[in-house]
Amino acid sequence: MGFAVLHVGGAFLASFAFGLLVLAIGAWEKQSVEKRRLQEMAISLGVPVTSLESEEVVPKAIQYSSARHSGELLRNRFADLCGIVRTSWGYLAHFAQVVAIGLVGWQMYDSGSENAVLMWSVPALAFFFWLTSVMFSFACLLVTGRYPGEPKASRAALAAFIEQRDIASNGSSRPLTAAWDA
Repeated sequence: MGFAVLHVGGAFLASFAFGLLVLAIGAWEKQSVEKRRLQEMAISLGVPVTSLESEEVVPKAIQYSSARHSGELLRNRFADLCGIVRTSWGYLAHFAQVVAIGLVGWQMYDSGSENAVLMWSVPALAFFFWLTSVMFSFACLLVTGRYPGEPKASRAALAAFIEQRDIASNGSSRPLTAAWDA
């Protein structure tokens, strides 16, 4: 019985630690993508990265970002599709882990605590799903030149930036409405 507690506790602790590691890697990836995107923009506009927020460069930066991450480009549509697939894969991973916990728990209840060693399948599943997600992301990067979902995130950030800039310049705080509601 003591080993069963160690197996279950160890597997949950390993899953938790792996989850924290994946979150840290995800934050680093997001920061790296943003840095790469700003560097590409600065090189394309012929200005240093530090001057991208200056008032004379902002309109060119908005135009560049709008054209580069346009939803009309096939590679951007494919990268957005890859983002949807990767997100769905993440949900499937969580579902598979919950099912594995349930099945192992049922096996432990039904057949005895010697099946507790099977709880290590949960961190193994997490690692498998994460590794395939990373490989898929790199494949998407190689094919499209974008990370999965990067164009969609960039368009959303650009829209939010333009809205914030409009609010700051006009002093209005009107809510976002659809064109037919205005």
